[in-house]
Amino acid sequence: MAYKNHYIYPVVVEKAEDGGLGMYFPDLPGTAILAPDLIDGIKQAKEMLANLILDMEEKGIEVPKPSEPENIELLDATDRIIFIEIYMPPYRDEAANKAVTKNCTLPKWLRDAGEEAGLNFSQLLQASIKEALGISNNQEQRP
Repeated sequence: MAYKNHYIYPVVVEKAEDGGLGMYFPDLPGTAILAPDLIDGIKQAKEMLANLILDMEEKGIEVPKPSEPENIELLDATDRIIFIEIYMPPYRDEAANKAVTKNCTLPKWLRDAGEEAGLNFSQLLQASIKEALGISNNQEQRP
């Protein structure tokens, strides 16, 4: 399944009773953003949208098509629609290079000797895996 690099989705912006804003993506159920102002809300919405799309891509789920504004029902006369645009490659790169935890097993005596010598197990494991895969240390991208 091929994914796009650019996405633009409508977001409904509602005024909250406390003076802040409530925001949600009509095309992505379960999304809710509470923000003190529009700028903060847009930042949160961009991050949420990127994470949702990354999750759908990882699970092989088709990303839904954005609704046309005229098809979005606003519940209050003060509600507004704004659009959030994201460019996915930087988010994909960040996700690909994010550190993850992987348990490995080694004999206790080897662990103890490594700790006593002040070895960094994570760095050694990464270097060994790169060597086994033929990846140079200068390569940041996954093969």
